[in-house]
Parts: sequence; C-alpha cells; structure tokens
Amino acid sequence: MKKAYIFDLDGTLVNSIYDIGDSVNYLLTQRGLPVHTYDEYLTYMGMGIGVTLSKAMPGYDTLPPEEQEALRRAYTVHNEAHCLDKTKPYEGMTETLKILAEGGAILGIYTNKPEILGQKIAAGLFKEIEFAFVLGGVEGKTMKPNPDRVLAELDKRGIKAADTVFVGDGKPDIAAGKNGGMITCGVDWGFKGREELEGADVIISHPRELPDIA
Repeated sequence: MKKAYIFDLDGTLVNSIYDIGDSVNYLLTQRGLPVHTYDEYLTYMGMGIGVTLSKAMPGYDTLPPEEQEALRRAYTVHNEAHCLDKTKPYEGMTETLKILAEGGAILGIYTNKPEILGQKIAAGLFKEIEFAFVLGGVEGKTMKPNPDRVLAELDKRGIKAADTVFVGDGKPDIAAGKNGGMITCGVDWGFKGREELEGADVIISHPRELPDIA
C-alpha cells in the first residue's frame, strides 16, 4: 500500500454520467436545442464542463465569454441540485477506500468538474470516508493535466509524489499523474475504456486491486 491515493471522480469513484447528461440536456432544452444520449455524453467528458458544453451545445464556442460563463454557472446550479439523483459509487469502491484509509493512506480527489459539485458528491456518497482534500474546477485555477494543486497538497503533508498513486479513467488523469511524478493507475470500468489508459503504470479492473499496487 502506498502513502497516498489521488482519485479522479467521474468515471473512477462514481458513475455520474446520468446526472451530468440530465443537467446539460436541461440547458439544451431551455435553448430549444436537441438533447443527447448518455452514451454520447461519455465521449464529451474529461476536461471540464466548458469542454462538455462545447461538444454538446451547437454554437457554444461562438458565444461571448460572459455568455459561456453564464451557461457554465447555470449548469453548476442545476447539477448541484441534482448531482445525487442517479450518481452512485462503483461496486466495491467504498469498501476499498475504507481499507486504504484504515491502512493509513491519505486519500484525495482531483476532478475537472466544478469543485463545489465534487465536494457535494464526495460528502454525499462517501460519508464514512475522510478525504484530505477535494479539488475541482475553479475559475482561474489550473486543472488536469496540470498536477500542481495536488503536489501542493501532498507537500503540506510531507508526502512525496513517488509514494502517491493517481487513479483515473482517462488521458487527463494519466497525464496529470505522469506530469507530477506519481504512479499512474488506470481503471477500465470508467467512462473511457482501456484505449484511453495508454501509458498508465498499471491498469486495474476492480477497486479491490488498489491496495496491492507496488
């Protein structure tokens, strides 16, 4: 077992695609635009709500910056009210997090979704788990694949990057871990599939494999 485990959220700790899709579809409906299926939303994920809206909403990229920002805020407001409607932890995840915590590991979350949403989901679905930090998308702050915010949190606790596992289901996660000098663990149960995990130090198929990463 390593000293710290940093997790992506969507597609890694929880299956949140239904609530995400519902919130973006709500915005599309409000603007009279066609909605998308959950499977389509799987291909729009990974780089924050701005990128998701860019892919899902025709004309988003040509809107003035202030209107884009208003849409991102509207998404956050809607999703904050509904992010626990259908979102659930993946099978075996809560039990594995308990094992890691009981073994003395520091647990953290680094997601590109709005930070307020990441914190609400972590608090709502993992009540028995103490995360040292939950970092997410905040206007003006860096996002994955930049690892600096995670490295700062690790440094506060005297933990080296080499003693840390970065766990995620997509390219931004693997890149963030690599960029920060952490061990990278790809999970194949997430939104993207194994083809998105190229370059990971290890790929696992169930949370129970996490404590055995050397």
